[in-house]
Amino acid sequence: MISDIIATLIGNYMTTCFVLGLLVAGVVIARHRGHRSGAVVSGILLNMFILFAVGVAQAINFVMHSFFGDFAARTIGWAQSPFQLELAFASLGFAVIAFVVHGRRAQFRGKVALVLATAVTGFGAAGGHIYQMAVNADFAVNNTGLLLVMDILIPTFALALILWHALARGGEASPTDARTVHVPGPRRGSADVTGDARTGRAGRAGAAPGEIP
Repeated sequence: MISDIIATLIGNYMTTCFVLGLLVAGVVIARHRGHRSGAVVSGILLNMFILFAVGVAQAINFVMHSFFGDFAARTIGWAQSPFQLELAFASLGFAVIAFVVHGRRAQFRGKVALVLATAVTGFGAAGGHIYQMAVNADFAVNNTGLLLVMDILIPTFALALILWHALARGGEASPTDARTVHVPGPRRGSADVTGDARTGRAGRAGAAPGEIP
């Protein structure tokens, strides 16, 4: 029975990584010591989604379609093709981007771009699976069932999460996914490189703290 569970988790690695991301996010939120505002909760969920449901899942997808291409093709009901290797490297590209932008310091617009790209891929894949079912009667295990459902559910969840976080962070002074950088003003009695050298008046370099957009 345990072997069957492990085989199911591995065989449905996209769903497994998605659920794992939710579980890790739940633990991080529960351990958060500050105020659990909407921006904080949605930011943590978004970061864990990008790390696990995109980064880890697409890294595994790269391995499956490159090193185990024959097996992957059979489970989808396709013939083996050199295009599988191209799909593998496309998946690896998504994984690399996810590992780069999942952190708290990454810009929100980068996360939006990644989620939109994965949503296009997911919905497109779902449409392709449905087409193959209708036209070619392809009812292989990975052309129907849970994979087809998750190709629709995961990007839908991601788009809703992006919208939630965008609305939540807009109502807070310090967004949770961008690092606030405080720029100290000039010391008293010291020369400011942006000031007027003749009058000694300070410039505006330290006028106010800035924030990464």
